[in-house]
Amino acid sequence: MTDLLLVPRRLAIQILHEAQIAQPAAMHGWVYERDGKPAVFRLAAADMGTHRADETLWARLWSKPTEPAVPAPAELREGLVNLLVSLNTKGVLEMRAWELVGGAAVERELRVED
Repeated sequence: MTDLLLVPRRLAIQILHEAQIAQPAAMHGWVYERDGKPAVFRLAAADMGTHRADETLWARLWSKPTEPAVPAPAELREGLVNLLVSLNTKGVLEMRAWELVGGAAVERELRVED
């Protein structure tokens, strides 16, 4: 497990946009990686569990329109990065990464890269 998770800027923008337009409902989806890097976001309803042969599931993602981006351990899936977007901020969208480790929610450092 690396300490730092990198997400391409265009992917982060796509995720945050989908969270915004889903309001007031929560948005749910999946992030797939290609060549070891997060590359594709799909809404859960549209995904239906399908992906290309060159894609691997990297993260489960959802939004909390009115709560902070802090999950309860029961919300996390073990073995996956869990991305959580909060719209409960003033003028700034927040995306944080979490993993389930020994039954506890552990935050991972997430950085957007160009």
